[in-house]
Amino acid sequence: MDVYIQHLVGSNSDTQPDSDVLLQSTLCIATVSELSQELGRRLDNSKEAILHTLRDNPNVYERAVAETDKAQMAISGLLRGVDDMQALLGDERSGIHARLVDATENEARLRGQLQENGAVLTCLRLLSRLNATLRSMDALIRDSRLDQAAEMLVALERELGGATSIGNTRISSVLAARVDQAKENIKHNAVAALHKLLVIRVEDGLAQLSISIDPLEQLGSRAQSLFAALDTLGVQDEVLAAYGAHFVKSFIRPVLASPVITQETYSTDESDQRFGVRCDDSTTHASGTVDVCAIVTNAFAFVNQTLLPNYPASGSSEHSTRLVSLWTHQCLSDVTNMVLERCFLRCIPTTRHELEEFRGTTEVLLEFESRLFELCPAPISNTVSRPIHTAVARLEELFVEHRCDLAQSRARELAEDSSFALFEFEHHEVWSLDLVRAMVTNSDCVISPPLVEAAEKVVTQHTAGASGGTSVALVYPKCSISRSMHQLVLEVYRLVNEAALSSDLPAVSRLLLNTAQQIFDLYRALYLTLHRAQLTKIPALAWQFFNDCLYASHHAGIVAQLLSVLNIGSSESSGSCEVWLETARRFIGVGNSHIADLVSREARELKALISGSSNAFYDAASESSKVQLAKSRKQVHLAVAQLARAMRPPVVTPRIYYQTLGRYLDAVCTATIDMVSGIRDIGVDDSKVLSDHCRSICALSELFHLDPHMLEPYRHLLATATAFGEHSLSVEDDDLLDSDSEATPLQPTGGKDVKGSAVSARLAKEHCKLSSKLVQLADILLISRADILARRRAGLLAQFTTEELTDLIRALFSDTKERAQDIDTLKSID
Repeated sequence: MDVYIQHLVGSNSDTQPDSDVLLQSTLCIATVSELSQELGRRLDNSKEAILHTLRDNPNVYERAVAETDKAQMAISGLLRGVDDMQALLGDERSGIHARLVDATENEARLRGQLQENGAVLTCLRLLSRLNATLRSMDALIRDSRLDQAAEMLVALERELGGATSIGNTRISSVLAARVDQAKENIKHNAVAALHKLLVIRVEDGLAQLSISIDPLEQLGSRAQSLFAALDTLGVQDEVLAAYGAHFVKSFIRPVLASPVITQETYSTDESDQRFGVRCDDSTTHASGTVDVCAIVTNAFAFVNQTLLPNYPASGSSEHSTRLVSLWTHQCLSDVTNMVLERCFLRCIPTTRHELEEFRGTTEVLLEFESRLFELCPAPISNTVSRPIHTAVARLEELFVEHRCDLAQSRARELAEDSSFALFEFEHHEVWSLDLVRAMVTNSDCVISPPLVEAAEKVVTQHTAGASGGTSVALVYPKCSISRSMHQLVLEVYRLVNEAALSSDLPAVSRLLLNTAQQIFDLYRALYLTLHRAQLTKIPALAWQFFNDCLYASHHAGIVAQLLSVLNIGSSESSGSCEVWLETARRFIGVGNSHIADLVSREARELKALISGSSNAFYDAASESSKVQLAKSRKQVHLAVAQLARAMRPPVVTPRIYYQTLGRYLDAVCTATIDMVSGIRDIGVDDSKVLSDHCRSICALSELFHLDPHMLEPYRHLLATATAFGEHSLSVEDDDLLDSDSEATPLQPTGGKDVKGSAVSARLAKEHCKLSSKLVQLADILLISRADILARRRAGLLAQFTTEELTDLIRALFSDTKERAQDIDTLKSID
């Protein structure tokens, strides 16, 4: 330290500008500060030592002072050097510190560049090697040595994955993309090679499979190379799934689409490897299930035996492990689904008898599926679902679903039928076990024992209530309904019978009962929607629909009774009695509303015919008025006669005929009475013409007369009988549905016939409330005031009010004192 200080103090040379010298000879500021402190301590110590020495030896003082002065000068020089050094180090741009920082950064930059250049060099060497590998692999792909190319590709992927020097670099991404492209090329070439090996042709009614291979190659080694390449790349499932889909689409599907298919060739000789199937689309006859299954199975066997020579012979229990490399489960499932569609789902029978015969076909299908799924390895085939096995297990449900679908389609067809064909009962339809059996067995079905027992109980219940006779609740009167409705009711009973046969399967029974109820609703809604215009324009069709509603309601009520005995319907399903009773109510409501609209509309039109000739009533004696009144009478007679003809029994029952005809005549009588009563002055000649006109209108009552032979079938029904049984429904707005039977004898007792006019008059008086009033009006127009008063006193003019009679007297007779007295007398009578 002392030497160094002496050197600093005694040195007269300046600091060298060279940086190397500065690095070797310069201390940092902190070190110099420490040095100055140390010098200060030593100086203090020296002072103490000097003072101690002076006390001991005064001669030494002078030397000590001299040495102290020298030391003080040295320290001053040292401090000046420190200040100069600190100034030199503190310069940020040109100082030693700045130059040291620049030198350090330059050294780090050079080292980084050196490392990067080394990595680039490593990458270039690796890239060169990988490119050489890729070129070799491309050459193998072009030479169709796909197995070797696949092995090289896998090795290349492994090397690329382990090359950490190029990880997450653009070069790595480019190489990965290049490898993926090579992988796709191998896959594409493998699929193309498989397609080239197995040639599929479907043309001119011939579907053919054949093998095509280069003579210099062996089929086994070629196929083995392809499968080895796929297995090496790990894309076997993907490629074989696409190949299986191609095989199914190009060969299996066209073959199964043809109605008739016949196997022509099956040759696996090396010189002639072909499999051919003749397809015939010119006939409606279809090949049987056995033939279809055999052809499909042989097609797969041909491909296995040609592309896989080690495939075991037919009947062998051995399985080649290479079968795994050919067909995927998805491919086999698609094929079984197509066979299932053709030979099972399209052939599900519609009757129980056919269903039993069809069960033999299902055994063939099950065996076919088992043989086909042997192409899959055991671990897969034992765990996957098999479509045919699943469908056969659900055969009963599928049969019922198919049966319900057919019933709904049939209901639509019946509702859309615009022929409006009639179905006329020869006699009253008496519901019985024989009737139910005829309805059910008409479709080649066997009536179920539970339904037989239920029908017998229903008949017994009603027979007991009818005192040993046939209950009218089970009788539907003879009338005309549509053939469509009759067929619909038959379909309902067949579905109910199927539900009874399937009573041990609640879900199946509910489905059948739901369908039976739904086809009633479907028919009602569709029929009204599709044929509303015809029902409005043609009264005969309106009455036919009215009878259809009554017939459907009648049988819906009986089905409700059957189900209450069978007890196979859930309260939440259409099997419940209440649901069927609601169906019956809806039919009655629709039929009643529709026919009420018809009667009201026709009544308005009849009134319009009368009011159309109103002017003729005011001058009835004139020739023009007579002509106009005659024309009006003729139009009214013709219109009423047409309406009566449209509903004449057996179109409807006599009672409904009489009630409706009475309404029509009431409309005519009302219009005629109103026209005559509205005249304020009626002359003598006019009164005679108007009287004759009224009597002519009353002649329409002859339409009440019907042929006794036509009425004979209805005479034996009770007065209280209804067409709807115990579950008959009240009708609030219309009484047309009160009864479909005849209680009133149409001939007097004793068996003596009476004239038709007498019967007509009696029926007109019973059903046409205003016919007698119109007859009395005709008399009033001709008799005197005294006769009018006498008849009033006798109660013969009870249908006229006092005001009406007063107006008629004022219109017919002159204004005299006697007329006024007679009017007062008339008022006093009431």
